[in-house]
Amino acid sequence: MRKKLLIWLSIFLVIAIAIGGYRYKSNLEKKEMVGEAVVISQEYIRAHYGREFILKSYDVLPGWITSTIFIEGYIKDQEDAAISITYNYREKKVENVGGPAWFIDSEKPGLD
Repeated sequence: MRKKLLIWLSIFLVIAIAIGGYRYKSNLEKKEMVGEAVVISQEYIRAHYGREFILKSYDVLPGWITSTIFIEGYIKDQEDAAISITYNYREKKVENVGGPAWFIDSEKPGLD
């Protein structure tokens, strides 16, 4: 009886360690994806709108749903100007930018 209990506890421990290691790796990959997404998004805002984007929050959707990161922030020195960015992490590109009309209308023409 004691030997069976020890075997089951060992199996449980191995599974728990494997799951924990996977989640840790998954969180690291997520942080790297978000870091890259923020840098590319900031460069996009700088190139297309001539402004500095400040990150406020983000949401990474699971890969089995879509390959999208929703990035929220604002324009430097204009915290009331909320900007939202839709970023595709598989294609590594900004798909959409939303914000106040005055900001969206300030996009430089011919940059795509």
